[in-house]
Amino acid sequence: MPTDTFNKLPEEKKSKIVFSAKKEFTRVSLKEASIKNIVEDAGIARGSFYQYFESKEDLLQYLLKEHSEEMNRNLEDTLKKTNGDIFEVFISIYDYMINECINNEEEDFFKKIFEELKTSQDDIFVIDLKKYKPKKIEEYYDKIDKTNLKIDNIEEFKLLTRMLHAVTKKAVVSNFKYESKQKAREDYLKQLEYIKYGVVKKGGNNA
Repeated sequence: MPTDTFNKLPEEKKSKIVFSAKKEFTRVSLKEASIKNIVEDAGIARGSFYQYFESKEDLLQYLLKEHSEEMNRNLEDTLKKTNGDIFEVFISIYDYMINECINNEEEDFFKKIFEELKTSQDDIFVIDLKKYKPKKIEEYYDKIDKTNLKIDNIEEFKLLTRMLHAVTKKAVVSNFKYESKQKAREDYLKQLEYIKYGVVKKGGNNA
């Protein structure tokens, strides 16, 4: 984790170091990432780097921890504001991904890092990084309002969240195909509405 020296840096300088680090971690694998490239791009001395972080692994842990904590805060805030509405939680996730990750330079960084975490099994460093992934929705099971849900246990809740995750993930990816972000969001909300209320009208004939 960063030293007090790093934390006391001006925000502009910290942002430049973080940007250069994400650029390098996106360019190559975790093992191949070079401190030399990071410091040169950030315009700092190599010796200064070690006043801020112990290693490139330490720096990457910091980046993932910041991202994970922000994602978790966003999810927990939504749970509180909506009294545990699972659908509002996924809408919040969709909005966060569109506005904070997908539409800026960080998209490739997070995509590459989390894909590497997903596929790497034996590397001790990579395994250690997995603890910085955002929490799964299932971990908030007790905070979800299940009053109006046809959910009797955690397994049924997992089934519902897998459906919502699949729809949300596809909607985020499909966002690029739309000329209007508003239209993309409206279509996503319509899909959630179908899951929430169904598509068959009351009294309709299913035969």
